[in-house]
Formats: sequence, structure tokens, C-alpha cells
Amino acid sequence: MSLGTVLILEDSRVQAQLISRILEGLGCLTLVSHDLKTTYSMLRDFKVNLMLLDVYVGDGNSLKFIPNLRERAPDVPVAVMTSGGAGGAALEETLAMARQAEADFVLAKPFTPHAIANILTQTKLIKATPIRRRHMLVIDDCRIVRKLVATALDDKGYRVSEAGSMEEALERVDIAHVDVVITDIFMPGMGGLEGINIIRSQWPEVHVIAMSAGAELEQFDCLKALSAARKVGSTAQLPKPFTASDLTMLVDAVLSEKFLAA
Repeated sequence: MSLGTVLILEDSRVQAQLISRILEGLGCLTLVSHDLKTTYSMLRDFKVNLMLLDVYVGDGNSLKFIPNLRERAPDVPVAVMTSGGAGGAALEETLAMARQAEADFVLAKPFTPHAIANILTQTKLIKATPIRRRHMLVIDDCRIVRKLVATALDDKGYRVSEAGSMEEALERVDIAHVDVVITDIFMPGMGGLEGINIIRSQWPEVHVIAMSAGAELEQFDCLKALSAARKVGSTAQLPKPFTASDLTMLVDAVLSEKFLAA
């Protein structure tokens, strides 16, 4: 049973074939276009569930044509993919351009079948939900805590992504399309404080809830940890342990205009 039809715009025939094979292996039907003119024709003649666009096609930039593509297929999510920019532009700069063009998803090449599968899953949720579900990102190195938080948020109707470290979150999740990041402070590697600083500087519209029970080895109690998180830009703080109700009430409050105006 097909999981839907994906229209691929990719000027490299080798890349297009590889991407098509990945999608077909995941149960999708694929339409492959190597130029914008053919893409427009395919949108006219076929019903598609997802557009997967390479940013640089030939000598042009497909991002500026996203509004035209949306006019032809207003209900079809748009995912853009790139390995960098023409003329040496950095990958992160190109991905930032894609987010500014209001693409629904962004993918850095090379990407894995898992990354595409995640987009397909989210595409189905977009189709099934007339009103956009708020997107929560849960970051904690403890799997049990992640699952408890994710379950509480999912039960409230939020869309939830998970990461076991700040590095994983920054690499794998499109934070530009996240509404609230809920992160532990003390984790191996980068940790929460540095990560919060990065998120708030690069994506200032994304809210961050910092959670912590403190760190005994560092002699850093809960209040000091949460105070440090506030100083680097967290929107709100949540001491551990907490209940599902504590969490969801705080998330609802963070998303409310009244809380943000306080």
C-alpha cells in the first residue's frame, strides 16, 4: 500500500534516482522532475502528497518559486534539500534561506532514509490535522524522562520530537519549525545552557523551557541551575521532579499571549 506520491525536483539525474529509490523503499510513489517547467506540469496533471525540492536547480534557486508552487498545490507540504550553496555558500546559510522561504521541512544532504521517513510521518499529520499542531522538542539524555514528557505532551495534542542530547537536536531537528524546546540543563556534551544560548540567538522566536534537578557533583543546586538558564535566555523554568500537569500547564502558559506579555 502506497504511503503517497512525492514529487522530486532534482537536476542531478543520479541524485534523483537515489532519492527516488529511498522513497520507493519506504512505500511511496515518486514523480521525478529535472526542471521547474516539468514540475509545474506534473502538479497540474498529478495529485501529490509532498514536494521535495533541491534548492539549486541548474543555475537558479528554486526557493524563490515556492510561492508559485504553493499556488498550484496549496495543500501540499514543501520539503527542500541542499548540500550547500552555489559559489561556495555555506550549508547553514542555504538552510536558513530555505526556512525564510517558509518551507515546511529542510534537509541537509546527504540524508538518511530515517530522515525522509520522519518527514513522511509529519506530512501525514499535516494532512490529517486541519489546524496546525504546535511542535514540541524534548531534549534529555534520560530516555525515561524523554518518554514521560513526550507522552504527556502528545496526550495534550501537541506534535512531539525527541533528542537525547543538544548536539542531536541541533543536527537532526529543524528547530525553526519548533514552537517550544523543553530541555534538561545537565547533559553530556554541549549541555543545556550552551544549547539554550544557541537556540535563543539563532531562533529567537522559539520558546525554551529549562528543566533541572541540579547537579550534585558540580554542587549546583536546582535553583542555581534554573537561574543560570534564565540568564542565557530560557522563557520559563521547571524544577524536577514535576507532574505531567505541571509540565502541560507551563507549556500552555508559555504559548499564551498573556504569559509572553508578562
